[in-house]
Amino acid sequence: MSYLDLWHSSAKQLPRILIAFVLLLGMNKIACASGEVFSMVGNDLQVDVDSRWIGCGQGGYCPVRIRVVNRGPSRTLTFRITKFASTALPLVKQTREVPQNATLAFTLSIPMVNATTNGELRIDEQRGAFDEMKHSVSFPEPNQWEQGYPACLVVAPGTVEPQPFDDGISTYRQVSGMVSGGGRPYSGFRTQSLLALPASSLPPSWIDYSGLDLISIPLESLKKLDRNTRTALLQWTRCGGTLMVTAVGDAPSETESLAQSLLADKAAAANWSWSESKPDDRQVGTITHVDPGGGVSTIGPPPQNVPGEWPQTAAPFRLTDVGFGKLVVFRNEPFPGTAQDWYWLLKSIGGATRCDWGKRFGQSSRVGTSDFLMFLIPGIGGVPVVMFLVLITIFSVVIGPLNYFVLAKRKKLHLLILTIPSIAFVTSLLLFGYTLVAHGFGVKARSRSLTWVDQSAQSAVTINRLSLYAGQAPSAGMKFSRDTAILPIWSEHEGFEAGQVDWTDSQVLTSGWLRSRTRTQFLTVAHSAERGRLEVTPQAADHLTVANGFEWGFLRLVVSDDQGRLFVGTDIPAGASVDLKPATSEQLKQFAETLQENPLELPEGINGRGPNSFFWNSPAYSRRGGMYSPYGTPTTLWHYQESLMEQTHARLQTVPQWSSAETTPKRSYFGLTAQTPNLVELGVAKAQELASSHIVMGKW
Repeated sequence: MSYLDLWHSSAKQLPRILIAFVLLLGMNKIACASGEVFSMVGNDLQVDVDSRWIGCGQGGYCPVRIRVVNRGPSRTLTFRITKFASTALPLVKQTREVPQNATLAFTLSIPMVNATTNGELRIDEQRGAFDEMKHSVSFPEPNQWEQGYPACLVVAPGTVEPQPFDDGISTYRQVSGMVSGGGRPYSGFRTQSLLALPASSLPPSWIDYSGLDLISIPLESLKKLDRNTRTALLQWTRCGGTLMVTAVGDAPSETESLAQSLLADKAAAANWSWSESKPDDRQVGTITHVDPGGGVSTIGPPPQNVPGEWPQTAAPFRLTDVGFGKLVVFRNEPFPGTAQDWYWLLKSIGGATRCDWGKRFGQSSRVGTSDFLMFLIPGIGGVPVVMFLVLITIFSVVIGPLNYFVLAKRKKLHLLILTIPSIAFVTSLLLFGYTLVAHGFGVKARSRSLTWVDQSAQSAVTINRLSLYAGQAPSAGMKFSRDTAILPIWSEHEGFEAGQVDWTDSQVLTSGWLRSRTRTQFLTVAHSAERGRLEVTPQAADHLTVANGFEWGFLRLVVSDDQGRLFVGTDIPAGASVDLKPATSEQLKQFAETLQENPLELPEGINGRGPNSFFWNSPAYSRRGGMYSPYGTPTTLWHYQESLMEQTHARLQTVPQWSSAETTPKRSYFGLTAQTPNLVELGVAKAQELASSHIVMGKW
C-alpha cells in the first residue's frame, strides 16, 4: 500500500476516532443538565429561547421553550430543530402566524430517540431562511448503562444541593441489588439527577415532562401557575410520574387547597386514598456515597441529627395513587434532606419501577432491545427466506441446466441470450408478486393497551404497545394528538435513521418513522378527556346492576363493590345495562385465561441470541451511531415484561387468588373490551388489527 493510500484510509477513519476520543473523555466526568438560555435578534424579531432541561436519558420529549416578539409586519414563521452536521436527529418543526407587534410563546417538543445530543434551531419565512438567526441547541445525554437514577426537576428560583439526593439514590440501588457495590460503573454516561428551574420556565403540555421521573414544586408556586401548566403536571402524574408538592403544612385546608390547585374541583380528589410514610422504611444500615469523580464509599451507621434532615416527630410526607402515578405531599420543604431521607422516599413510592424511566416503561427509546421480537404481528416475519430460497433454487435449475439442455437438444443455444434475461425477469416478478400477495399494500397493526379511566375527573390515560407493518408507507405519515407521547421501540442494534415531526396542527410523524415493509414498534402514552363511565348500582348483597356508558363493549368485566366483593359479567355491549351476580372461582379463572391470550413471546424458531438472530440483528455494527462502538454493545437493562403496564397486566391475571380486602380494590372495575377503544391511537387510518388486546380499568 502506498503512503497516499494509507493517508486516505486514515482520513476516512478520522471522524470515528474523534468521536471515540470524545466519548472516552466523557467517561471520567458526570455530564451536566443540558441546554441554555439565549436570544436571537434580527429581521424585526426578538426570539428568546430556553432549552434547559433534565432527564430524557432513556426517552421522552425535551422541550425547547420559545418566545417571539414581532416588531415588523405580520408574517408566517417556521421554527425548526435540525440535525447538527451529520448527526441523526428528528427534524422538528412548527409553523406559526405571528401578527405585527405581537408576542407569541410556544414549545418545540423534541423526541429523544438516539444518542444524539446536539441540534440547531433555525427560523424560516415564506421568502426563505434567516441565515443569521440560527443557534446550536444541546439535549440531554442518553443513559444506556445504568438503572435506578431518576431525573428530578425542582421548581425553585435558585440552585439545589444534589449530593444528599444522589447518595439516597446510590444507597437505594445498593440495598435493592440494582448494582453490585452500589457505584456507577459508567458514570460518564449519566446526566445530572437534579435541575432547578423557575416556575416561568415550565412548559404547558404534559408530554414535555415525559422524560422526567420526579417533579418537586412548593404548594404556593403551584397555586401561582397558569391553569394549563397545572393541568399538565397532573396529567403527567396520571401517566406514571411522581409529583412532589412541598411545604403544604398540616392544616386540612392546605390539602383542600392542593386539590383545588391541581383539579379545580375538590370533589374529584375524594377518591384519593392517602397513606402516611412509614418510619421503618427509613432504616438502612449504611449509606453509599458516590463522589463527583465516580469514587464509591460507604458510611455506616448513617449519621444522626444532620442539618437539613427531615423531622421525625411526625411523618414528613403522605402519598396516594393518581392514575398510574404517585402524588407525594410534604409538610415542609424536603431539600436538601439526607441520603437516608431520600432512600426513604424512593422506597415508599415503589422503588425502581417508579423512579427509573426505563423500568417504568420497560424499554429505552434511545437504544435497541431484544424484547422487540416479542411483539411481532402474526404472519409478518422478516424476509420470507424459505419461499425465496425455493424460488431461487428453481430459478437456478431452470436458468442453468434445464435451459441449456432444452436449447441444446433443439440446437438453438444462440437463444440463451434471450432466455436467460427473460427467465430472470419472470423470476423477479414472481418474487415481487409473492411479497405483494403475502403482505399487501395496506397497514397491519397489533395493539396491546391498558387504559385507566378517572370517572370523577372525566379523564383517561392509555398506555399502548403498538406494532405496525405497512406494505406501502402512507404518504401522509402517522398522526397523533398533541397529548400523546410517542416512544419508539427499536430492534437490537437498530435505531433512529431519519424522520420529521410537525407540530403545526397536531403531531404528524413523516419521512422515515414508518417505512414500507419494515417492522415498526412504538409505546404510546396518551392523556385524553373521557366522559364515558360505568354506572354501578348495588341492588343487594348478591346483586349489582351495571350500565355501560362507554363507546365500546366488554367481552369480560370484573366489578368490585364497596366491600371488595367481585362480580363478573360477559358480553356487555356499549349502552347496555346488565345484572351481575357474585363471581365464582371458575368465572375468575376464565377471565384470567382470557387475559393470557396473545401473550408477549418470541416467534417460533426465533430466540434473540440464537443462530437465527443473524437474520434480525447485526452482531457488531451499531447503526445508531454509524460506527463500531469502542465499548461494545450495552447489555439490555430494561425489559418490557417488568414495565408498569405489564406488572398491572400480570396482577389482573392473578384475580382468581384475590380473596381479601387487601388484594381486592374496592369500588373498581377492569375488563377486556370487545372493540378497540376510541382512546387507542394507531397513528394511521384503516389499519387492520391482528392479535390485539385492550384492557380498561377504573373506579366507579
